[in-house]
Amino acid sequence: MLTVRTFLPIAIVMSVVAGCDSPTDAQAKAERAQVEAEQKAAEVATELDKKVAEIDQRAERETDNALREAAEKLNNAALEAKEKTVEAQAELLKAREDVRTSATRKIEDLEKDVAELRAKAEKKLSRDEVDRMVKDLQDKSEAVRRSLRDLDAATSTNLEQVKKGVDQRVEELDRAIQEARRRV
Repeated sequence: MLTVRTFLPIAIVMSVVAGCDSPTDAQAKAERAQVEAEQKAAEVATELDKKVAEIDQRAERETDNALREAAEKLNNAALEAKEKTVEAQAELLKAREDVRTSATRKIEDLEKDVAELRAKAEKKLSRDEVDRMVKDLQDKSEAVRRSLRDLDAATSTNLEQVKKGVDQRVEELDRAIQEARRRV
């Protein structure tokens, strides 16, 4: 019969033998664990690649949208600038024409006064004095007309200056005519 003394060592040896894997079993388990780890790593890498691809696609779409919006804004700004340039040029042309029309009317009226003065001066002054007076008035009239030609080259920046020059020359002609009237 088996006693506890004999049974116990046998049970311990049996349990040790049963609990321990053979070296080949341990090797197989290690290899299975290695394969599972590699499969898991491959799955994680595949998932990561998918996420990176999604992020790249999203970034590309957003970049394309941003570029499209920027191009549209740039085109709109260019159109608006072109419209404003056209408006400014139209305003400049109108301003030039207004100055030209006003000054031309004044010159025509003043030249009529010169013709009347000449007739009166010929009766009261010598021929030389009349010629000098008329030449001076004609020179001033021509100076006004030259100033009017400067209007064609005037820009929005210097239009006021050119206009002042035209007005100044018209005033000089008018003063010269007034002075000639006093003499006649």
